Amino acid sequence: MYSEQVSIHLKMNEKKLINSLKNLKCNKCGLIYKESWFNRKILKNIFNQIVPAHPKGWDVKSQKFSIKYFKKNLKILSKLLIQKNKHLEINKIIRELISIADSIPNSNINEKKYKLKLIKAIENKDITLINFYLLKLKNKFHFPEEFKRFRGFNSSALIKYIKSIIGDIKTYSEVGCPLWGGLDYLNKEKAECSFIKGQPHEFWGLKCKKNNSLCHEKLKNIKKFSKIPTVQKKIDYIGVYLYLDHVIDPIVFIRLILKFSNSVGLILESSENGVPIQHFTGWNKSSIKFLAKKFNKKVDSGFQPIKKTGKDFYLIY
Repeated sequence: MYSEQVSIHLKMNEKKLINSLKNLKCNKCGLIYKESWFNRKILKNIFNQIVPAHPKGWDVKSQKFSIKYFKKNLKILSKLLIQKNKHLEINKIIRELISIADSIPNSNINEKKYKLKLIKAIENKDITLINFYLLKLKNKFHFPEEFKRFRGFNSSALIKYIKSIIGDIKTYSEVGCPLWGGLDYLNKEKAECSFIKGQPHEFWGLKCKKNNSLCHEKLKNIKKFSKIPTVQKKIDYIGVYLYLDHVIDPIVFIRLILKFSNSVGLILESSENGVPIQHFTGWNKSSIKFLAKKFNKKVDSGFQPIKKTGKDFYLIY
């Protein structure tokens, strides 16, 4: 979506845009980063004009993960495929269908196989096969798979794992999206919770709204800070979920975070398959260890459940 929408905004050929944002890999720490990158004005436009509402964040609060919604979009796709000049609309529906299919939980090898074949059929726009594999998985739409798009990171298992390493979490703060992380769970656990808004050139927030409601307005009984330096006291644990790969200077960012907490948790997309256009950096175990060493911190990456979803969790403490 991002390469498509940004290329339209910049009036630039999509392939040319992708080729201009080549990924390089640091020989010293293993970090993957863009050889060239957008200026702050363009970045601010991406998060506040081109794609002003954070798609994954709002999807966690939506009712989209249902067989009814899937079939509704499949019907729309069937009609679009027989029309001319509907390339953008078709791409949007395909992305929507794939995101739902990818969030279907699978408890055995056959279900995993059906899920992968369903995604492949969607990519190929094969309506007959889509319906065939959807029928095989029709009873799997009760809850989306944990740590996938429609479930987010509000996980009791993750919080318990973090506590087993750093101890109790009495104060918690989260950077980035207020809709998909551990704020709800820890607020119910009676932890003192706060939310730190991201920078407008790094993340959504200024115009991130649905039904005239801004994303951070969904937070109840949770303190909000406009930026990290306005945090007023030490925090037991800070969650930085799918945010670090947007940051232009990660050393400066983590140094600032560690002024207010001895422990920070990072959720990041796995960089094994490269780094998409909307991410400035791609991280791995080697680059995270290098980062932590800069601040004389340890790293734990042993939380396994998240790995099968194509993401990694790193606890710097």
